[in-house]
Amino acid sequence: MGRLWGAQKNLVKFRKWLSVGIFLIFLLAVCIPVAWAEEPTPEFLIRQVINTYRSLATYRVTGQIDTETIAFDHGGKVSNLTTRFAILLKKPNGYHIVWEDDFPPFRKGLQGAAWNTGTQAYVYSQAAKGYMKIPTDRFNLLTITGVSSETSTVIPELFFTFFPEKELRFLRLKVPVVNGREVIEGEPCYVLEGRDRHIVFTYWISARNYFIRQYRFQIDNSSDTEIHLEATEEEAKASLRYRGLEPTKERIKKYQQTWKLAAKSLGKTSTQITATHHFSHIYFPDINSEDLEFSVPEGIPLKKDLYELSQSTLDKIEATRDLLEE
Repeated sequence: MGRLWGAQKNLVKFRKWLSVGIFLIFLLAVCIPVAWAEEPTPEFLIRQVINTYRSLATYRVTGQIDTETIAFDHGGKVSNLTTRFAILLKKPNGYHIVWEDDFPPFRKGLQGAAWNTGTQAYVYSQAAKGYMKIPTDRFNLLTITGVSSETSTVIPELFFTFFPEKELRFLRLKVPVVNGREVIEGEPCYVLEGRDRHIVFTYWISARNYFIRQYRFQIDNSSDTEIHLEATEEEAKASLRYRGLEPTKERIKKYQQTWKLAAKSLGKTSTQITATHHFSHIYFPDINSEDLEFSVPEGIPLKKDLYELSQSTLDKIEATRDLLEE
């Protein structure tokens, strides 16, 4: 009888430990991976974002960019630029991207656009008072990344496959980290941060669907920073050909001179620039070619080279820079 009672006690103990073991296995198999999933690695998050945008057939978003510039060599003067934008994308190469700048007190509502209904890429600039055909979509969107405050690249380069993955900024972030979560317009988002020399990039990525809800870059440029923007003759030729222009000696000279002046200008300033992109009203509508058409304002001419400056203008700018240096 005693032996039977002992055997029963051992069986009860065994069942208890078996229950504990099953519970531990459950924790290891289910709960811990779920906890890890709440804080993904930067590499996992980057891959999910790329896969999400590359899987889309269409994409539509509106938003605003708030850019603050602090000029330390001008007594810490602060200037602000507001850019409103609307982006409409359709694979394989359809897009309608419009932006409008307010830079008080100098200008208000200055517009630019890039579009392709599927047959020809164009860019329009109200400041340049014209529009222009561009041979390739990739070069079109990359060329205007500055004048569009990156509207033409942040989302489009993730969406379109004519931007090779190896060239994506997402994959070139140095030492990316996930800095917890923040809520953007009611949406819980992972905060992904990475660097590239003096630039800090931050992305707020939806924890629900991996869309970018907010993006920011910050540049700190001290007065002793060396800026290297010289263009070789071969680089000038390649850039001109991408724009559909014959690389004549005069155009090559102007191209190299423009880069030289840009380097001088940047090298002599001490500034901090912070630009924050807010992405709102994200949709995935049916899109046809008519939706992608941009109506150029009446009287605006089609130009061969939209941004070309005359040689006399470039010489005057260079002469002014030289006087300021003296």
